[in-house]
Amino acid sequence: RNICIGLSGAIVVIAIVIVILALTVFKKKDPITTVNSVTLQDLDVSFDISRLKVYVNLTLDFNLSVKNPNKVSFKYTNSSAFLYYRGQIVGEVPIPADQMSADATKVYNLTATILADRLLSAFSDVMAGQLPLNIYSQLSGKVRIFNIFNIHVKTSSSCDFTIFVSNRTVSDQQCHYKTKL
Repeated sequence: RNICIGLSGAIVVIAIVIVILALTVFKKKDPITTVNSVTLQDLDVSFDISRLKVYVNLTLDFNLSVKNPNKVSFKYTNSSAFLYYRGQIVGEVPIPADQMSADATKVYNLTATILADRLLSAFSDVMAGQLPLNIYSQLSGKVRIFNIFNIHVKTSSSCDFTIFVSNRTVSDQQCHYKTKL
């Protein structure tokens, strides 16, 4: 009889410890996706005056980091970072599926090449000397706790920035981050 009471007490204590850990240490936290920097690698601008057309080819390097603040690993699926010009997709860069350990940060150096045919209305922006762009990335995955519970998470970042055509620099970068559980 004493063994039964002792075993029951041990099970209750273990259950309480698991609940406390689940509510404190293993509490789910949002993965943070950050666009650290955007660099203009190449910019070619040419004009066709007879057709009133501008041809713009540009290559951007951007540094993207994903931080997992959880005390457990975060596994995410294949994803992409999209480059937008005035609401239209002008480039896409794949982000490979991976797994991050607890409290880890993965850094990706991505390159996007934007072709002129996707920048149809760029003439006025190039003539004004500024090309407004946006990078949007989203990662979907899951956090696994005690190899029992799977919690699905989705994190995204959106960064607006401007390329100054005259000196080929990137400026005015503003980023917004969002996470859904």
